[in-house]
Amino acid sequence: MSTRRKTIIVATSWLVAGWASAAPALAADDAAARFFEDKVRPTLADRCYECHGPASGKGKAKLRVDSREALLRGGESGPAIVPGEPDRSLLLLAIRHDGAVAMPPKSRLDQAEIDAIAAWVKAGAPWPSESGARADAATPAGGLAGWGKEARAFWAFQPLTSPSLPGVADPKWARSPIDRFILARLEAAGLHPSPPADRRTLIRRATIDLIGLPPMPEEVEAFVRDASADAFDRVLDRLLASPHYGERWGRHWLDVARYADSNGMDDNLAYSDAWRYRDYVIASFNADEPFPRFLEAQLAGDILAGSDPKRRDERVVATGFLAIGPKMLAEDDPVKQQMDIVDEQLDTTCRTFLGLTMGCARCHDHKFDPLAMADYYALAGIFKSTRTMLSFRVDSKWNATGLETAQAALRLEDLETIIDRHDNALVNGNTNAMPAEERAARARLLEDAKAEYARIPKAMSVAEGSVGDVPVFLRGNHLTPGPVVRRGFPTILAGSDQAPLPSSQSGRLELARWLGSPTNPLTARVLVNRVWRWHFGRGIVPSADNFGRLGQVPSHPELLDWLATRFIADGWSIKALHRRILLSQTYQMSTSWDEKAAQVDPEDRLFWRMRRSRLDAETLRDAILAVCGLLDPASGGPPMASKPFQNLTATGDASRPTLYESRRRSVYLPILRGALYDQFQAFDFPDPAVANGDRVATTVASQSLFLMNGPLMKSAPAQLARALLDRAGIADEDRLRDLCLRLFARPAGEDELRGWEAFLRRYQDARSLASEKPEDRRNLAWQGLCRALMSSNEFLYIE
Repeated sequence: MSTRRKTIIVATSWLVAGWASAAPALAADDAAARFFEDKVRPTLADRCYECHGPASGKGKAKLRVDSREALLRGGESGPAIVPGEPDRSLLLLAIRHDGAVAMPPKSRLDQAEIDAIAAWVKAGAPWPSESGARADAATPAGGLAGWGKEARAFWAFQPLTSPSLPGVADPKWARSPIDRFILARLEAAGLHPSPPADRRTLIRRATIDLIGLPPMPEEVEAFVRDASADAFDRVLDRLLASPHYGERWGRHWLDVARYADSNGMDDNLAYSDAWRYRDYVIASFNADEPFPRFLEAQLAGDILAGSDPKRRDERVVATGFLAIGPKMLAEDDPVKQQMDIVDEQLDTTCRTFLGLTMGCARCHDHKFDPLAMADYYALAGIFKSTRTMLSFRVDSKWNATGLETAQAALRLEDLETIIDRHDNALVNGNTNAMPAEERAARARLLEDAKAEYARIPKAMSVAEGSVGDVPVFLRGNHLTPGPVVRRGFPTILAGSDQAPLPSSQSGRLELARWLGSPTNPLTARVLVNRVWRWHFGRGIVPSADNFGRLGQVPSHPELLDWLATRFIADGWSIKALHRRILLSQTYQMSTSWDEKAAQVDPEDRLFWRMRRSRLDAETLRDAILAVCGLLDPASGGPPMASKPFQNLTATGDASRPTLYESRRRSVYLPILRGALYDQFQAFDFPDPAVANGDRVATTVASQSLFLMNGPLMKSAPAQLARALLDRAGIADEDRLRDLCLRLFARPAGEDELRGWEAFLRRYQDARSLASEKPEDRRNLAWQGLCRALMSSNEFLYIE
């Protein structure tokens, strides 16, 4: 089975399961719409519309396939689909070539396309509502005239405002402006905020939030004893100055940047130098780089590199944002391969910085938001004018830039030419007619060049390419070009009277500066919403990656704009934003339950209490290592030994048992597309192939099995037990008190101590351990207790 088909089957299986789950309906609708727009509608438009589309009148055999109603009505043979039953649907029989009619008649659809349509029908054939969309979605056109007033007036596209602070009945509670916005909505609903969290809960919450590690017992006790008014301020100062801050918050950004150390897709090749981008992100968060500078470096660092030689390497490395995405490297059609890479870069950029889904506008005007095909291809021209790959063909290679010295950069270019020449001859040439000696010589020269290439310090990066505008590709097909579109930015946000981009440059720098401008209403909103989401478990806009009409509206729009305008006024400082949020009464609330509030607002959209949240995959692993004294403080550098362009699947390296034995922070572990670390998979690590500003938190049996039997949960509790037992001259009760402080940041209760002591006695007296030495039985009992407590909800969850 091909990798592409496997990808579709996995995606569709997830999709069907997701629609059947108890997930919020809006999230399911969003996933359904995205799948339909990405996997189903383009196939119908490209392969079926010619005979059964909008321009076909009643359609051949009186069948149209451009709406759900038309498919249900069907044609001369009857209804084309039976929702939920693909095997009874005439459409599936036709495209499978299993019935009397075979469609398309000249060439069968790819199996992946058939699988996607089957999954769509199986899920009920959801067809996103077109309310407010353009009537003729296949016609590319600039401007906004085709969209209704409602679509253009949608909240996300309006300029930022500076709302005044609302009045509240209890001004004493409202310590900060954030509190006034929250309290005003609660009072209007007849609700009250939860009481404040106790100091132990608060320091554990803030420490895990900001650095991704549990607080040490001495840090907790110092804060509890500190009665000064600025005690928590100084805790925040310490945490924000910690190098661990960048490791925690850099990881959040890497989710959005779809960071990985391999390509995935058809050939899972090692991204041997992607780690430099990861380290750049961590360093930028630690340095509190103003967000527009951070943004500019990632989209146009190569252009900026010459303006400051001291930061040249850093800025080149930053463009890894555009280079590290998944790529179909074995594509036979070079133009399609290039446009697919452009599409991935464009869609990631828009989701990351604007919270908009532009990908579907490749084939038709956006169905819900005022984003035309012309807007898509205006942006596509910018990315097509950028060099990401050295060539576009089977077994193509990505662009890299030499670091540290000019000589390294020049030599890297020479080696790329050598590698390309021999690789092309051996992969694409007529090797049957090539003498064996020549094949061997070329293979030897290729390996020598790759070995030298591996030794040169370099970064996955982009550079300026052949600059030019691109035409609209009708129905997304590059074989049917339409009118050429001038490079530019989405009209709904940047206006229709945009200055032309430089004819000699791609326009990435201008795009970056426009994205980071206060006149763009979305970038600041999206960023502050992401930060809010990671502190509260839910964004002010719950759909963190979609601010369009398919997303969810903000629960507190005035607060969102107030935070965005203050963020800009504070010099786009993310650390200042953290302080503003964490010093509020809203953040410092407890998770206390209130029955009335739960009846009025069961999803806590009004933030009447703090949400209890589970440690994410990386934080759980890091916390286990930290409390057991096993965490390696080393930072940065390659996550694994690999050769450039090494196929990790073919060599078996993607499944090496020793790949994850490192004791460093989880952010430094390999992230391999298609072969994720099993602990990460068990605890909901997001798909590194797509931008993701949110994470789900499932509760499934495999998580408990990992905590009972996983390799880490066998070795780490053993180390913790040894450390406790090696403390000479203290009673077991004191060891238990110390254990409770380490794991839960609080003193143990007397009833807990008695229960744990009873557990130790029963464990040591178990018949299964009768043959063990007394000291071994004691060690095993303490290991069992440590594992049990580290598997408890109190350890796994943040209050």
